[in-house]
Amino acid sequence: MSVLAQTQQDALNLFEKIGLPTQRDEDWKYTDASRLKDLLESKVSGASVDIHNLGITELDAYRMVFINGVFTANESNLPQGISIESLATFETSNDNNEKELAKLFQVSSSDPLMNGFAAYNAATAKDGAAVCLKDNSKLDKPLYILHVSNQSHVIRHGLMLGKHAEAEVIEHFISLGEDKALSNATTAIILKDGARLEHSRIQQEGKSQSHVARVEVKQLANSSYTFHGVELGGILSRTDLVVDLHEQGASCSLNGLFVLGGRQHVDHHTRIDHTAPHCTSREHYRTVLDGRSHGVFNGKVMVHEGAIKTDSNMSNGNILLSKNAEIDTKPELEIYNDDVKCAHGATIGQLDDKQLFYLRSRGISAEAAQELLTFAFADEVLVAMSNQTVRSYVEKAAFAKLPHSDDLEGLLSE
Repeated sequence: MSVLAQTQQDALNLFEKIGLPTQRDEDWKYTDASRLKDLLESKVSGASVDIHNLGITELDAYRMVFINGVFTANESNLPQGISIESLATFETSNDNNEKELAKLFQVSSSDPLMNGFAAYNAATAKDGAAVCLKDNSKLDKPLYILHVSNQSHVIRHGLMLGKHAEAEVIEHFISLGEDKALSNATTAIILKDGARLEHSRIQQEGKSQSHVARVEVKQLANSSYTFHGVELGGILSRTDLVVDLHEQGASCSLNGLFVLGGRQHVDHHTRIDHTAPHCTSREHYRTVLDGRSHGVFNGKVMVHEGAIKTDSNMSNGNILLSKNAEIDTKPELEIYNDDVKCAHGATIGQLDDKQLFYLRSRGISAEAAQELLTFAFADEVLVAMSNQTVRSYVEKAAFAKLPHSDDLEGLLSE
């Protein structure tokens, strides 16, 4: 049995051992995974989906398109001279790559936030993006990974940036049709010394679609990772984000925005492990909830022994636009050192009556005033996006969901 095949068999054994999480598991107490059991099995089928004019069409970027988890070469545009290819092609093109590839599929029951969905992904994923940047290289344009689906599928990406390499990667998940389906996606990232990655992840799937994801990042000395997680679509979405600041001087910035309505349910669990000294982490999540939507945020920062001079700050702000909306938030710090600077906090509330009154006194309608304040609240997260095209797309998509978005668009254009 090959190294990769053995690694995937080990993942399957782990899945069979631990099964899917239940609400008796502390990390899943607010998210009912039993709703996804019948959707778990993927169907490997790529074609027969019209993707014309889908996604961020005005974005100047290299492009990888995956339809139902299968790479579609004729819709993609990849750079020359840089190792960016389909995982399935990467697997078969060079036997010397097998050991490196196998590392991207290794899972263990001791991994932070490990669960049956992640184990199943590692055991069954057949395709994804394999990105390997050499030392001191820089991707001259963003890499835009567009996922389009109309059925359940599994996909797994591997990104490895060499020493002082730089890249921007945008993952965008869209689904077509009204059938119930599950996207099960994992992105495994390794950043070597001094590497820099800006990673945007936009979940904009259909109202019957469910989404389960894991992003795992290992950072070596003085590397930098910036994450933008945007949740707009789907009926149920769960993402686990695990960052290991593994060597001295590494830094990460995690930004998240949920804009939810109806009966949407979104759950983000994040964990940052400060395992080395002189590392920095920032985390800023904001949630806008309308209708009967339910948001869950659990952010945990672990400062291990020896991780002196840690500098960490976490904040989670939540606005409830409906009396029926619900948020469960739990920021956590676990510290095993004295010489650190750490802070965390969470707020839950409604729009400020005084600010609403001020806008009304300037001749703005009550509905438009609400939307302006909501826009300003959520946009504080989006300003961290360096790519203005992506930011503009997210702003339009997010605030189109608000009940009086036409009034807001008119005011903002004046």
